[in-house]
Amino acid sequence: MKLMWIGLMMVAGVMLCGAVDAQAQKQSAGWFGSSSSGCSGAMLHSPPSTYKVGSTTYVSGQYYQSGYPKVQRSSAVRSEFLSQRGFSKAPAGYEVDHVVPLSHGGHDATYNMQILPTSVHRAKTAQERAW
Repeated sequence: MKLMWIGLMMVAGVMLCGAVDAQAQKQSAGWFGSSSSGCSGAMLHSPPSTYKVGSTTYVSGQYYQSGYPKVQRSSAVRSEFLSQRGFSKAPAGYEVDHVVPLSHGGHDATYNMQILPTSVHRAKTAQERAW
């Protein structure tokens, strides 16, 4: 009985995530746009294909609302940036920011990163999203 209940829950989860993904895609840039519902992933889809230009990795066929190709962020590049400044992680109250936003053609590279106080980073991001 317990196994049957678990099986039913898994099927319901797959159906729910599929419906959420479809709805999110309809509301965003279209079926082939760059939407994220939180359900996509290994349960329903294989990982998207990527391509690399310099140190920046792009996700094939996915775009930001600005029209620029979607960037796959690299934790290695972020770690390298922090290491160059003597940190193993961002200091408390600070965040790593891309000077030129990824959504506006910026590269995921150390030369395009800076450390900002969290409140400043949030304000900058809000302003950039209004572009």
